[in-house]
Amino acid sequence: MARGTETPTIDMTNPLYLHPSDGSHTIAISKLNGAVDYRTWRRSMEIALGSKRKLGFVNGTVVRSTDDSVKAELWDTSNSTVLGWIHGSVSDTIKTSIIFLNTARETWVHLEKRFSLTNGSRKYKLNRDLYGLKQNGAVVHEYYTAMRALWQELESMNSLPVMTTVAADVTTYLRALDRQQEEQHLFQFLNGLDEDYGALRSQLLLMSPLPTVETACSAIQQEESQRDVLKPVKLELESAAMYSKSSEITCNACGGKGHYTEKCFTVVGYPKWHPRYRQQQKGGASSSKQKESSFQQRWSKGKPRFEPKTAVMAQGQSDTKSETGSISFTAQQFEQLLKSLPGLLIVWLLPMEKEVLVSSLLEDTLS
Repeated sequence: MARGTETPTIDMTNPLYLHPSDGSHTIAISKLNGAVDYRTWRRSMEIALGSKRKLGFVNGTVVRSTDDSVKAELWDTSNSTVLGWIHGSVSDTIKTSIIFLNTARETWVHLEKRFSLTNGSRKYKLNRDLYGLKQNGAVVHEYYTAMRALWQELESMNSLPVMTTVAADVTTYLRALDRQQEEQHLFQFLNGLDEDYGALRSQLLLMSPLPTVETACSAIQQEESQRDVLKPVKLELESAAMYSKSSEITCNACGGKGHYTEKCFTVVGYPKWHPRYRQQQKGGASSSKQKESSFQQRWSKGKPRFEPKTAVMAQGQSDTKSETGSISFTAQQFEQLLKSLPGLLIVWLLPMEKEVLVSSLLEDTLS
């Protein structure tokens, strides 16, 4: 092969070097959807590009060569690869708006101008989310992870000036500043916990010096794990206590145990799912008739049966009561009865309750 056609060897540390495994789907991060997740997406993209030594293509430090055509071609290849990584890490809507940009640097700047919010607005939103963050029954490590993400993003926006010479007093000041920030994180974390951990929270606040937020999170996670282990035992004890308490109750209707009389099925009726429900429905009509007949029998038992007779029927009979309990009277007595009771025209087929009353009235009249 001719010497002029040989491909120059590229060092692996050179930004123009591409590994054979570097394809369009090599970088796998969450896709960019808008201004809400832009800062997180940009940080993830910077880490991924830095691991491939391609971060200079988006920040402008690696430029295209103008005097070396071979390096210029390698730069074009690497630039297209970085463009493919960016296109694969944004949503389809955003991808259509950047598809015709030529370089990775232009695409990066376009996304920065489009989705980057001012520090004031973003800081306000992060602080509002941080103050409103509560556990609300979530797992402890999920609650801590969500709060930790807000802390880290706020810290990345609060950059301090770089110091070239650090004296002893400056180091002491920085340590005190870090300690105050750590205490603030601890208070925010403990404040958002559920009230179930109130006792453990008080113990942590009584410690001197105060523990770090990581130590507090570890202690609360241990308490959470212990409660999960003891929860089945507690449920079994509560069930046993409820059963023993209910077994002392005795029903006065059926004599069974475990329920009150007003809730007994023999009193309120059997539900549809009970095996005796159909039997109850079938015997409902017959039992009601039996109850009515038995009531009438009990009511009429020992009561005299009043059988009035007219003057014609009473002729030739005795004036006293017969052995069957009926009353006989003459025509004169019948006329006297009609005068004393002018509203009484007939006394046939009287109800049981009124029959006794009329019988007593007749006896008083005839006496």
